Amino acid sequence: MLACLAVLGNGSLAQAARPKADLHGQVIVVDAGHGGRDNGASAAGLDEKDLVLDISRETAAALRKAGANVLESRQADHNLVPRGQKPDNLQRQNLAARVELATRHDAGIFLSIHANKYSDASVHGAQVFIGENPDAERQLLGSCLHAEMTALSGSRRQLDMTRDLYLMRHLKIPAALIEVGFISNPAERSRLLQPDYQRQIAQAITRGVTCFVRGSSALKLPPHAAQPNVVPSVPAS
Repeated sequence: MLACLAVLGNGSLAQAARPKADLHGQVIVVDAGHGGRDNGASAAGLDEKDLVLDISRETAAALRKAGANVLESRQADHNLVPRGQKPDNLQRQNLAARVELATRHDAGIFLSIHANKYSDASVHGAQVFIGENPDAERQLLGSCLHAEMTALSGSRRQLDMTRDLYLMRHLKIPAALIEVGFISNPAERSRLLQPDYQRQIAQAITRGVTCFVRGSSALKLPPHAAQPNVVPSVPAS
């Protein structure tokens, strides 16, 4: 039985056994969202670009420990557009550079890590986005990641398959955008800044990827339909 499903019966995925190192041969892009002049969301002096860089580094390390070949879109606070270029739409060019990175290295999985913000400071919890009309393979990746991330963060949010996101539209491989939580929620922001919790996020993502790679048919795929009662979120992609 998959590690991420080991305790599905009692509703506690976060305490599932850690996956064995079985991601050998997997080429995975870990994308720290935003960077450089693109701060992403900001709250109480914290920029999304800095937080997700720390979490992405932890995630890359955890995936490598599990045997994956990991490519990091950025390892510092910078744009992906070459220095000296002044594109009309910097954000779009940065997204295009991420797609090109995955294509050039023949990646098999793409994970874009972000943090959310909302006007209501009580809103909290992780959520996973996989774009509009995802195929079965992408739905499986999204479902595995969503199960782990919502269990870890205590979120009741649903896997989102309703948004037209640039990365999800242009990547032709299993891909997901992971919103790790809301920096606009003071308690969650404090938690997201803790190194131990960042490591827990990295481990949860690694379990989710392992669940996907093992290809379990035990995890029910969500239907192609808009989900009601989803609290709006603001992925800058």
